[in-house]
Amino acid sequence: MSEEKRTFSRVPVRLKGYARYMQSIESPQLFTSDSVEDVCNRETLFRNSKLPDDLTAFLGEMDRKLDRILGLLSKDYIRSDFPVDIEILELSAAGVKFRTKDQVEKNCPLEVIVMLSQLPLRMASSKGRIVGKEEDTGLYRFEFVDTRESDMEAIVQFVFQQQREQIRNSKK
Repeated sequence: MSEEKRTFSRVPVRLKGYARYMQSIESPQLFTSDSVEDVCNRETLFRNSKLPDDLTAFLGEMDRKLDRILGLLSKDYIRSDFPVDIEILELSAAGVKFRTKDQVEKNCPLEVIVMLSQLPLRMASSKGRIVGKEEDTGLYRFEFVDTRESDMEAIVQFVFQQQREQIRNSKK
């Protein structure tokens, strides 16, 4: 995430994340997910169905509740394998800036999970290394080194979504 290599947009965020220490960057990635899902709009899903409106509303509410339950279960499962809590304050396709209570050394290899959204649950992960720590803010700079294509796509989509929201808010 060094400034001279930056070719990606970055956005300020406040996201929850988890990390685990790795022996080396070549170690296999532990976290797997289908990061880029076709997040279907419930209304679009049911619009052309021939189901009664009451049944459509009931199924939509059940879907939302299942999303919440699965999100809570996933977080508990992740915590056992990724013990380092991180708070991500800047995100780009090149890496993140985060804070943590743990002391992390420069060049330390980590696998990081970024919670892009809680409902529906969307996460992305990457292996990478600590580039450094900013003295004035205390934020660690983490560079993505090995990111699956689907995880990279999820991160890029999230960054673009945040940028569009910032543009909309600035026009008000």
